[in-house]
Amino acid sequence: MTDSPTARLIAEAINTSGKTEMQIANEIGFERSSTVSMLKTGLIRIPIERIPAFSRATGIDPVMLTHVAMNEYMPETWNSISTRAEPVPEAQINIRGPQPVVDRFKRVCQAERRIYLDMLERMIEVWEARFDRLIDELRE
Repeated sequence: MTDSPTARLIAEAINTSGKTEMQIANEIGFERSSTVSMLKTGLIRIPIERIPAFSRATGIDPVMLTHVAMNEYMPETWNSISTRAEPVPEAQINIRGPQPVVDRFKRVCQAERRIYLDMLERMIEVWEARFDRLIDELRE
């Protein structure tokens, strides 16, 4: 038995798939079944880019296998890209105002080729920068 958690997961996926190593090799694009056998025993590592095909062939969860493989093969890289940050919640606003103002906003967005949210963000950034300059001027 191997010490590699990735190889153990791969072996379990292969053993429970109901397929031969040759069938799995063909489905994931390897020429020989011995490659699948080496993955299973941990003699070679599964290429990260082959995980989706391996997952389809064996039924293993690709996210879980990627997590385990990346954590084992490239822990520093994995730690830097797999932040545990909370997702930013989405919100929606409906703006009611004079038709000419709304139409003007839409025209500006169209002219700048920006979606409404992008334009709103830019406008807020400009406003904040102007406000910060005003505060700095008042302090001087």
